[in-house]
Amino acid sequence: MDELSGQLKEKLAALAEEYIRMLPERFREIRDALVMAERDGSAGSLPTLRLLVHKLVGSGATFGFKELSRSGKVLENRLEKLIENGEPPEPEDYSRLREAVAALEGLCEEGEPEELEELEAPDFSELRQGPDSKSNGGGSLSEKKIIHLVDRTGVIASNVVEQLGYYGYEVEEIDDLSIVRRKLESGGRRLLIVNTEHLLHDKELSAGLSAVKRHYRNKLGIIFVSEHEDFMTRLQAVRAGGDAFFLLPLDIGRLVDKIDSLVSRVEAAPYHILIVDDDPEQVAYYAFLLQQAGMVTSVASDPMKVLSILIESKPELILMDMYMPGCSGIELTALLRQHEAFVGVPIVFLSFESNKEKQMEAICRGGDDFLTKPINPDYLIQVVSTRAERNRNIRYFMERDSLTGLLNHTNLKEHLSRELLRASRSETFLTFAMIDADHFKRVNDTYGHLTGDRVLKNLARLLLDRLRRTDIIGRYGGEEFGIILLNTDVTAAEHIMNEIRENFSRVIQQSESKQFFVTFSCGIAGFPECADASTLTLAADKALYSAKENGRNRVVVYHHQEIKG
Repeated sequence: MDELSGQLKEKLAALAEEYIRMLPERFREIRDALVMAERDGSAGSLPTLRLLVHKLVGSGATFGFKELSRSGKVLENRLEKLIENGEPPEPEDYSRLREAVAALEGLCEEGEPEELEELEAPDFSELRQGPDSKSNGGGSLSEKKIIHLVDRTGVIASNVVEQLGYYGYEVEEIDDLSIVRRKLESGGRRLLIVNTEHLLHDKELSAGLSAVKRHYRNKLGIIFVSEHEDFMTRLQAVRAGGDAFFLLPLDIGRLVDKIDSLVSRVEAAPYHILIVDDDPEQVAYYAFLLQQAGMVTSVASDPMKVLSILIESKPELILMDMYMPGCSGIELTALLRQHEAFVGVPIVFLSFESNKEKQMEAICRGGDDFLTKPINPDYLIQVVSTRAERNRNIRYFMERDSLTGLLNHTNLKEHLSRELLRASRSETFLTFAMIDADHFKRVNDTYGHLTGDRVLKNLARLLLDRLRRTDIIGRYGGEEFGIILLNTDVTAAEHIMNEIRENFSRVIQQSESKQFFVTFSCGIAGFPECADASTLTLAADKALYSAKENGRNRVVVYHHQEIKG
């Protein structure tokens, strides 16, 4: 962290130096605007001057010129009163404005900013999303998704190695923690499954697990597996740093859910933040801070372009400046809130504006929060990341099926229509697959609906693990699922779905009383043979019906000449 902190300080100092270098140009623009306003002689020419002064006030606070910001705010307030008055300013008003501008310029010539030498790099240790933060779900457990197993008895290995393999996890048995320590020190994330029997007979292992967990915290997940459920066994697991506790025989579906939840702590895609500000130095500063915290930033210096950027990049939060040419931040916020698609996007104002009435107006017109410059970098990052996370969670539950976490029926159909248009424009293949769990009513009748739900969750998890991140998966309804395979023809899709079908047929399903197996049938149709969404889904459904009629547990590809509906 010391080396990283040093690099951050150097970058922040470089941004501050660039700001200092640009100050003469900023004051030249202010003086020119004052000359133009005096020539015009009306209050209507003062807003441009006020905007330039406001930018100076905000950026001065950001880069350590606190007195510049304080004195500049006095000048900004004076300009605001002249604008609100609406009457042409008197000659003495312009004289006072010139004196105030000269005084501000003098402050900058007196020396270095107050805190330039004390710029502190934010602490990103808990917020950084790691070297793999730009990927959505891979890398943190290594590309092979390795799980380490400590089990000298062989009891757990016989239960989990093959079954976890169907979900894309590779189990590697180890005798001590040295391998895990080395991987953690290299910046990776590790997950351990440990037999609780070793806690009773190997005190060194127990102490080692606890120490490693304390040191690496969320970078290490530990799952204990036991044949015993007594209080002391569970307590020992907790003291050794356990995140979860499972009894033998293992319910693989629940185990995979827990593994995925532990992995997802650091595998989430980076938050996407849109910065709306016309001040390049401040944009560079705040974009740098957010990027170092693992976020992705887009920038809109022209308020008129914000709508197109929102449609294209779909940011999870907007960091909004208060004053910009042509359209204020408050006006832009009100405009965005009139668009149904952007009603839920958090908008956080970041401004030197300290007037509580104006801050309240910003909130009332659609803002979610108002942060005042200068702001502590750690506080800014925490506010932005927390609100972005909340927005992501809300989006997730609005678009997803509550049981499986896959896209719901409506959103799957919307994705299919969009991807078909894209495939048509780019002249690429697209395949749509529909799958249906075989004899699912029998599963519900025999083992109960809770077990049936678990089967569907296991199938959804297998699809997520076995398909590419670019493929789109949704729950079509009941025990039916839909899959959009991009840039994939029906021949390749048939091979992929057959492989998944074979894997799923070997996954052990667990009820309260016994273990059993389930299969699925699949129908496939492709673009360009089927040119639109309705034709494609109907064709895939016909192929699925054919698979069911011909014995189930198979994949059937739609060909117009072969399958009649």
